[in-house]
Amino acid sequence: MKKTIAILSAICLLFINITPSYAQAASNILTASKSSNSDKSESSKKLWPDNEPSVNSDAAIVMEASTGAVLYAKNIHEAYYPASITKILTALLAIENSSLGETVTFSKEAIYDVDLDSSRIGIDVGEKLTMEQCLYSIMLESANEVAYAMAEHISGDVDSFTDLMNEKAKELGCTDSNFVNPHGLPDPDHYTSAYDMALISRAAINNPIFKEITGTRTYVIPPTNVQKETRYLANHHKFIKGDIDFDGAIGGKTGYTSKALYTLVTFAQRDGLTLISIIMHCDSIEHEYADTSRILNYAFDNFSIYNIADTANSEGSDSTPLFTKYSPLFSKTNSKLQISSKGNIVLPNSADYKDAEKEIVLKPLDKIAKGKNVIGTIQYTYGGNYVGSADIIYNNVASDNLLKGANIPSPTAIPKDQNGNAVNYSGDSSGLRPIIIGIIIGCLILGLGLYIIFVEIPFRRRRTSYLEKRGRKKHYRRDDYMDF
Repeated sequence: MKKTIAILSAICLLFINITPSYAQAASNILTASKSSNSDKSESSKKLWPDNEPSVNSDAAIVMEASTGAVLYAKNIHEAYYPASITKILTALLAIENSSLGETVTFSKEAIYDVDLDSSRIGIDVGEKLTMEQCLYSIMLESANEVAYAMAEHISGDVDSFTDLMNEKAKELGCTDSNFVNPHGLPDPDHYTSAYDMALISRAAINNPIFKEITGTRTYVIPPTNVQKETRYLANHHKFIKGDIDFDGAIGGKTGYTSKALYTLVTFAQRDGLTLISIIMHCDSIEHEYADTSRILNYAFDNFSIYNIADTANSEGSDSTPLFTKYSPLFSKTNSKLQISSKGNIVLPNSADYKDAEKEIVLKPLDKIAKGKNVIGTIQYTYGGNYVGSADIIYNNVASDNLLKGANIPSPTAIPKDQNGNAVNYSGDSSGLRPIIIGIIIGCLILGLGLYIIFVEIPFRRRRTSYLEKRGRKKHYRRDDYMDF
């Protein structure tokens, strides 16, 4: 019996140790994160790769598309005129606010309110193009009258569309920008920074329609209701045209005005990395492409990408206690709490995944919908640089784990500050833990009772009967029961 009690007690302790509540689990991650970070003070002193190239452009940046991590930077928050790379934002908004088959009809203002000597494809008043044809026109041939007509089509007038542009820029995290037209022709109030342009380009390249358009070399517009001749469009970006060879180039956008000088956005992919390069205020075409090649090659040669969910699971319990293969309650297949499979981290080749420092930021939700809910993020830094993040997912579906009949506390209980913003949770309170312990203790008591009733008591009865029979035999000779 003692052995049975010991086994049941061990099982009880095991369940207590592996079934923390949502809040306790989050606290465990944060505690582990802080503990591991304190041991990494030496690794955090490691420098970012020290072989950064010099560039001729006044501003330049390389950003990794899946994470938003900045791998190269020069004057990235200085404001400059963007010229036609403005059209990346125009194209993104058009894709998000219309369908490719919609018909765009060109107004008189679209034709004549745009500088007649600027980039155009010769559209006439009253001519009709599909939205798809318009998108290829502005991204390949940088057609300014087409950008104007798209703005009118989507918002009714250019001013309303530029309001939409600024709202979108703010939504993406831009703080150095102001847009007053959809095409990028010079205006003192039309400006952006390399960093903001990278944020906009990141949103664009993560859109599959935009990605296909920006990587297209040529496109054909057949005769329209006005134009009887076929229009042939060609991408101006030299990496895409093939005028300059660059391994992995998948798209981009050129720009130039006398005030903006040369601007260039480039997208490239190699070895799992998708990089965004922004060049602003460059003095020549030769320099902007040379600068782009140098900073992209630097990033490709010095950095590697890791999937956070895969790496965390493979690292075991030392990486992220909430999401380990050793805890069935929070396993990737059974748990309501999971790490998003889309989260990545980008690190210098000389660094290890464990060198990155983690911080948990929880996000309060007013209502938990069915399916997957983002309730927070795990953010990573290395040497003081942001290098990636992953969403923490609360999957509001039936679970097959050990607590299938219980309710994990709702993420709506995440604490907020006075302004209603999420705060980093570091407390150790738990609403579910006492309930779990009580259930387990109750089960233990029930199990012991059943053991006593069905095992221990019958055993004692049999033993008592045996001893009584054995005692009676001592009073008789062996032949007392013989039948002669």
